[in-house]
Amino acid sequence: MTEKPILELKDVYTYFYTESGIVEALDGVSFDVMKGEPVGVVGESGCGKTVTAHSTLRILPKNGKTVSGDIIYKGVNLLDLPDLQMRKIRGKEIAMIFQDPMTSLNPIFKISDQMTEVIALHRRCSKKEALEIAIESLDQVGISEAETRITDYPHQFSGGMRQRILIARALALQPSLLIADEPTTALDVTIQAQVLGIIKDMQQKLGLGMMLITHNLGVVAEITKRVHIFYGGRVVESGYTEDIFVNPKHPYTYALFESIPSLEADKTRLMTIPGNVPRLINPPKGCRFHPRCKYATEICSRMRPPEHKFGRGRRVACHHFEELDLHVGKEAILDRAAVKEEV
Repeated sequence: MTEKPILELKDVYTYFYTESGIVEALDGVSFDVMKGEPVGVVGESGCGKTVTAHSTLRILPKNGKTVSGDIIYKGVNLLDLPDLQMRKIRGKEIAMIFQDPMTSLNPIFKISDQMTEVIALHRRCSKKEALEIAIESLDQVGISEAETRITDYPHQFSGGMRQRILIARALALQPSLLIADEPTTALDVTIQAQVLGIIKDMQQKLGLGMMLITHNLGVVAEITKRVHIFYGGRVVESGYTEDIFVNPKHPYTYALFESIPSLEADKTRLMTIPGNVPRLINPPKGCRFHPRCKYATEICSRMRPPEHKFGRGRRVACHHFEELDLHVGKEAILDRAAVKEEV
């Protein structure tokens, strides 16, 4: 029997209603995460990565709404659940690590208060037991003297330590699925590597399904098993990470790889993707990447490309993918990535 995904998004549309118009943030997004599998969600800022996470957890702002589609977690459509049932899943079953640890921790409460309250609520244990679990979790993510430091306030920790606290708080609830949304954005490179190493080790140790949202392709290459490439609120390419890195099929995926800085002698200038990420209030017709794509033809500007399936789980939405030869190579990406050795 084929194993079912722990999380599956099916043709999800999420819109934001603003004074300027309707923002089509997610436009038919479909992908899945298997049990115990680390999956990458990659793309430029504004392409829909974080909205995907917020739609899954149903924590969209008031002007946002998932208007159609299904988000299936362990066979249950999260979009159909009453708020009370969703609150029980959010945090305990599906945990999330947010981008900025300073805004995710309340500055006026001690770390002990912010961890034990959540643990006691979801794990139905006493405050004493919750404190023991919290200290153990902090110790697991590398915070020394956890018994003492747990009574400190967020401002008494460095950015890297605060991010470790968020990881500890998320994993203390023993979730089945972890969503990590750009977990190292606010950190310097060496601290990034340490935090990513912790996430990778804990994911493997606990056997978590994981959705890792990032724009760092070096991290994707080292940590994930499969990857989904986002552009303009759509998934343009999906597949096993190694397959996509060795042989990308979508021009946007290839352009992302080529835009990574290199120290190679023949790379005298930084390659860039021309143009800007489309405004999703009035997005381009047809393929949303066509205004920036050097391979675009007339059909790309008027018809949305169908999704083609091939190989071992490969999916690509491009009119011309069969005609293109876009080999890059995983090692070329890793050689350009700052985290190659550290992660």
